[in-house]
Amino acid sequence: MKRLIVLVAVMTTLLCLPLVAEGQQEGQETTVMKIGHSFAENTSRHQSLLSFKENVEAKTNGAITVEIYPSAQLGKEMEMMEQVKMGSLEGLRCGPFEDAAPELLIYTMPFLFSDMDAVHRVTRSDFTRELVKATEKNGLKVLAVGDSGEFRQFTNNAHPITKPEDLKGLKMRTPPMESIVKIMETLGGNPVSVPFSETYMALKTGVADGEENPYTNIDKMKFYEVQKYLSVVNYQYHAEMLYVPLEWFNNLSAENQAILVECAEEHMILNDELLKDESLASYKVLEANMDVNVISDAERDVFIEAVQPVYEYYINKGTFTQADIDEIRKIGAGI
Repeated sequence: MKRLIVLVAVMTTLLCLPLVAEGQQEGQETTVMKIGHSFAENTSRHQSLLSFKENVEAKTNGAITVEIYPSAQLGKEMEMMEQVKMGSLEGLRCGPFEDAAPELLIYTMPFLFSDMDAVHRVTRSDFTRELVKATEKNGLKVLAVGDSGEFRQFTNNAHPITKPEDLKGLKMRTPPMESIVKIMETLGGNPVSVPFSETYMALKTGVADGEENPYTNIDKMKFYEVQKYLSVVNYQYHAEMLYVPLEWFNNLSAENQAILVECAEEHMILNDELLKDESLASYKVLEANMDVNVISDAERDVFIEAVQPVYEYYINKGTFTQADIDEIRKIGAGI
């Protein structure tokens, strides 16, 4: 009878012990990292995050487990941003960044980058690693920077856009980003604020004559059904960040901090590669359904001259300096 009591006691103790993951040290606590984003599971954003999850869990030996919540399951992007700032959400992948730090608007300056190779030289540089520290004053830590959709283009129902004057008087749907509104106004367009989800109907009914977006957005939202002309101008680039709460990150061990940064940078490179394929596929759809014109280098130079007041506005405002712009162009050129 005594042996039975001892055996029961031992079994009860064993059942109460925490399970240890393979490769995880006994007694090691597990940190759960929940990451939210607003895109579907079949996008480059989600697929690259799956790679991030796999690598983080493997390299930390299970000390950090990653849970991914796509399709805005945890709220809209701005709602999730607030959750990260408050520390109630451990990760967020998104494009909007004005609320994170106005300094990041420098990436959106018009015609700043010559091509996507130049973009990647900048977003993967020490310049960017230093720049994103501006988010820390708002309680955020940026682990890596990548693409949210490659270059943005113009579509409309009036005519091809080959020069700034072609935008004059056009009602152009714009998102609530100050730099886009400034660019449109500077080029002579009339910005029309319409939620992204309502843009298709706004274009169909004439509330807006045109809009601006990367190929993937124009394709997935089927704007080509209600827009005749696509003008390939590569006028603006939007970066995308992986945000975590600064305090949460600082409370991790130095080793796990380094692993998170390493895995984040690797998964952003994968994201950019997948997005390149997505963009090419979307361009082929648009090419088959719209009248497409690609501006020449000479036409691009005219646009560049026309948007200089946008640079002056932000430099005078103190958002960034001319030296910052010069450094980005230098890095982009591979100098």
